[in-house]
Amino acid sequence: MLQITERTKIYINSPAHATSGGPELLHQLVHALNEENRDAYIVYYDDTTAPTPVEYRKYNLKIADHIEDKAENIVILGELMVHQAQQFSNCQVVIWWLSVDFFFGPAKIHLSVRDHFKRGLSCGMENFFYKLTHNFFSNKNYFLNSTSYDKLNKSRLLHCYQSVYAQGFLLKNGFTEILPLSDYINTDFVNQGSTKPKENKILFNPKKGFKFTKKLMKSAPHLNWVPLQNMNREQLLHEFETSKLYIDFGHHPGKDRMPREAAINGCCVITNIKGAARFYEDVPIDRKYKLDESTHSITDIIEKIEDILNNYEERIQDFEFYKKRILTEKEIFLSQVKQIFIGNLN
Repeated sequence: MLQITERTKIYINSPAHATSGGPELLHQLVHALNEENRDAYIVYYDDTTAPTPVEYRKYNLKIADHIEDKAENIVILGELMVHQAQQFSNCQVVIWWLSVDFFFGPAKIHLSVRDHFKRGLSCGMENFFYKLTHNFFSNKNYFLNSTSYDKLNKSRLLHCYQSVYAQGFLLKNGFTEILPLSDYINTDFVNQGSTKPKENKILFNPKKGFKFTKKLMKSAPHLNWVPLQNMNREQLLHEFETSKLYIDFGHHPGKDRMPREAAINGCCVITNIKGAARFYEDVPIDRKYKLDESTHSITDIIEKIEDILNNYEERIQDFEFYKKRILTEKEIFLSQVKQIFIGNLN
């Protein structure tokens, strides 16, 4: 349990110049804490002189260029920064697991080989030779200077999870000090009153699962496939408001932002069952809209897509529960923030 007093400062580490989903959530947390009269700061750890991105200046933010390493203070790190926890001798440290899969990028260097072997023999051997190579070309011993699940669990860390998928990962690896801290989508993307006519457009994120999406596009070139890339917020919102379907056959490292933005603006949604998409709590859509590429043929998936396009007014009713859940996310998030950071004020 965190020990919080009136003097406690809360620092949230965020990458500078980034405007993707994860950094926005970090700024939203600072905003929520300051709205509750906590003393919360964004720290741009990779560029402490960086300005706040324009998109986030609407939030109630304070900026710090350093962290006061005192026992009364709290540092919040995203899962990509787990290895930084050992830099703080006195601060209370919270790891906010916004994803599972992105953790394994920096974990190649910072997580013990033993823990990589827990993922399978091939993962363990790959990491062993990866570290061996890096040892050869650097002055560090990445076998000794690494963290582990055991170290993280035995330390003073509190782990918060954004998704049920992340919760399962933490429990599987023996973490005991865990609490839910979800998120909510930017209200700039919520426009339920739109009267724009829906078109037979299929939206997709080309940064996710594009290898498989290309197979679908090749099989059905007569359909209107729209990649969501190089667009500002207004352009994205226009596509959500005027399209019938959003598909996502990439990996779902957490509760992804874009499927929710599409759904709340009246798009039907098709996903696979990778990562968080496997869990109904994280992506609460009917199982018939979660299509496993290994068991559903290209023809099956195209038929499902065409059924949605041809029967949109009926099929969109299947997503009412998903939309209602999305609309309650901010309330749930604020409640969790109060329970973790406000309710136990000493």
